Amino acid sequence: MKKLSVFLQSKTFKQIYFVVFLFTLLIGIYIVVDPKPFLKFGYFGIFIFNSIGGLGTYLVPTLSQKLNLVLLSFSTALGMAINDSISWVVGSGGSAIIQRGRWVNRIEKIVNKYGSLSLFIISALPVPYDAIGLISGYLGIKYKNFFLPTFLGKFIRMILIGLGTAQLIKLF
Repeated sequence: MKKLSVFLQSKTFKQIYFVVFLFTLLIGIYIVVDPKPFLKFGYFGIFIFNSIGGLGTYLVPTLSQKLNLVLLSFSTALGMAINDSISWVVGSGGSAIIQRGRWVNRIEKIVNKYGSLSLFIISALPVPYDAIGLISGYLGIKYKNFFLPTFLGKFIRMILIGLGTAQLIKLF
């Protein structure tokens, strides 16, 4: 675990992750415009796409019209939660990346007061969750106490986005 944490904090990993992020961003934009080529990869492709940094929140409105919403939300949320786990691992590596400051203190106070429920609620919101993953790892929050609420919050968010899209389409 220590070697993985060191690698995830390295310049090489940051460069690789940046290139992968740009690639998945471009693919995500393309999929929103034309989802047909992506549909052949199915739910496993959606899972992989989101595991490597894909922007599942932007894909769900488009793909929810073509795929089963529950399976789509599950594969998207699982991939996003695994991607957020990278931040947790990096954060658990210690203070090399995170300095104790306002955000760390605020998240620590919220998590201490509300526990895993706070991670569930924050995960359900459309906020950059990577910072929460970093701080959660840094604070020593157990992985199971991080992963499950993260996954469930994202799952609920994806369901709501898909349902909201369906209702908007009905209006027009």
